Amino acid sequence: MMHAAVYRRSVLALLIGLFGVSCESATAADESLLERDVLPILVKNCLGCHGGLKREGGLDLRTLPAMLKGGESGPAIVTGDAATSELWKQIADDSMPAGDDREKLSVAEKAAIRAWIDAGLPTVQERQKGVETLLSGEKRHEPKVVARAIDQHIDKLLTAAGLEASESCQDSLFLRRVCLDLVGRVPTAKEAVAFLDDKDPDRRAKLIDSLLARPGFGKQFGRTWRDWVCPPELPSNGNAGTQPYAQARALGDWIGKRLTDGASWAEIVREILTVKGEIKQNPQVIFYALVGEGGTTSADGTSRAVASLFMGVQLQCARCHDDPYRDWSQQEHWGLAAFFGRSQGDFTKIEVGKGASKTPGEISIPGSAFRNSGQAIRAAFLRGGRYEVAGADDLRPAFADWLTAAGNRFFSPSLVNRVWFYLFSRGIVNPIDDFRDLNPPSHPGLMRMLSAEFAGSDFDIKHLFRCVCNSQAYQRTSRFELGGDDRDRRALTTVFGRMPMRLMTADMLYDSLGQIYGDQKLDLRTSSGDSTVGMAAPVGDSWLEFQRRFGTNEEDATDFTHGVAQMLTLINHPRLQARSKALDRFQKTAPDASVAATLEWLYLSTLSRRPGELELQEACEFVERLSDRAKAFDGVLWMLINRSEFLLAR
Repeated sequence: MMHAAVYRRSVLALLIGLFGVSCESATAADESLLERDVLPILVKNCLGCHGGLKREGGLDLRTLPAMLKGGESGPAIVTGDAATSELWKQIADDSMPAGDDREKLSVAEKAAIRAWIDAGLPTVQERQKGVETLLSGEKRHEPKVVARAIDQHIDKLLTAAGLEASESCQDSLFLRRVCLDLVGRVPTAKEAVAFLDDKDPDRRAKLIDSLLARPGFGKQFGRTWRDWVCPPELPSNGNAGTQPYAQARALGDWIGKRLTDGASWAEIVREILTVKGEIKQNPQVIFYALVGEGGTTSADGTSRAVASLFMGVQLQCARCHDDPYRDWSQQEHWGLAAFFGRSQGDFTKIEVGKGASKTPGEISIPGSAFRNSGQAIRAAFLRGGRYEVAGADDLRPAFADWLTAAGNRFFSPSLVNRVWFYLFSRGIVNPIDDFRDLNPPSHPGLMRMLSAEFAGSDFDIKHLFRCVCNSQAYQRTSRFELGGDDRDRRALTTVFGRMPMRLMTADMLYDSLGQIYGDQKLDLRTSSGDSTVGMAAPVGDSWLEFQRRFGTNEEDATDFTHGVAQMLTLINHPRLQARSKALDRFQKTAPDASVAATLEWLYLSTLSRRPGELELQEACEFVERLSDRAKAFDGVLWMLINRSEFLLAR
């Protein structure tokens, strides 16, 4: 049984990660804080009647200023005095939540609220004020300097939680992890040998630099963004007869090429948001159709997507009414949408001046909205004031100027958080598109530091990856002792003291198998047919079918989504039981290679490591038992790609 003190530290660390509490000492877990302890109770029990959609008695409980303002009967809270606070009185005598059929608050929930009021309404945001960022200003620092500062931020919280970070991972695990993350495939046997036999103490940093310099980095970054942009089911027109699979893939390729050509994130986003013309010359045109409705652009669809993807903000609920649970208003949603109200297009082109808005800079709330339909809303920057239209027909460039400015409060943190999520399977702000005061970062100093670093580097994506990948936090092992307490392990992972085990994405798996089998167009279809309809993907398209079968949970890379269908494909597909062209090439270039040397090549090609002594012995015995050596090696390869070790990006 886990010692009580260890258990308490474990729970504390888990709370810190899950509810955004960053503290100098463990005592922060002993007080009642608004975001961590009180707001979840209010969201569950009170905001249905006192939120953005409905405000009985004029009372809004979504934010602390709104609580202090109160409703028709005056302030809801008296700071430091629960006994005289109207909110507490209503809760104490079970008048709130109202209604005989409503479940009343528990004793523990009431205690948390009373303690919070009596303590003076402490907040996580308040505790995070003045947190040291360790690096100064919006300027570019050496990657290793930033990496050390990252580790200082992570280690400080681990120390406060009484947790010990996992050790650094083995070279073979690091090699495989960083290759999958940066270029989207496992390393070749040649690459593995070169790294594993390198005695340079700086070999990991050298490998990171080498991978970032390859076109494969842009390709992997681009297709990751393609998956973030594309909805789970691609939009269609003509009764689902046309779905732009090829165009969605081209969007990812375009992002990757722009990155490889040296474009900054600000330049890439600007080119997406201000594009006009035909898709043949501008692959980014498809962005507007993908986030629109029915394969055509829509101002509110663009508004929601831009807010989520490039600003880290959820505005979807504010389309029809003020968000009941977040402090975003319907006016703010449509004020942002007005910048895109003059755009019109579909899968093939984008034009400006013929959109839903008849007047530049103004948009009417549609009849499909729950409230205020028909009301005209002027363009306004999110939390930045109204935009004064100066005769321009296309307002998108002005919006892009505002969004990509170095001092924009949303742009840099949003990309930093998505990169962190991509590498660690959890954002510093979680969920990754829910930036707001009442959902603070788990490591506020780290978020501020990396956001300033990214802006100071002129939004250099490679610089950001280089800084994070050189940190000890990124290079920690995912291994853990069997029989250990799962709560402790989850707590450690939540606060980035251990790397989680992640499943390869479909793209990673497809490209890795293609490399291992020496066939980048590896045909792994389980059905046949080659007809097309319009721009739709071919029926039985190998890549598309593989994506559908092996697609992963985009919100949680640690979720092992593979089941019977995936396993049967890997185990039974005839192409994966057949010869590897890459193995053929190896044997032709090394005709005198021994059985052991060939087996080592197979292990290096798949698992990025040499076989252990027992593994090598058993594999040699297997090969030497069969008269058909080629078939025996095929069997070993089949065994290796069907191991869970191969499927995991650890």
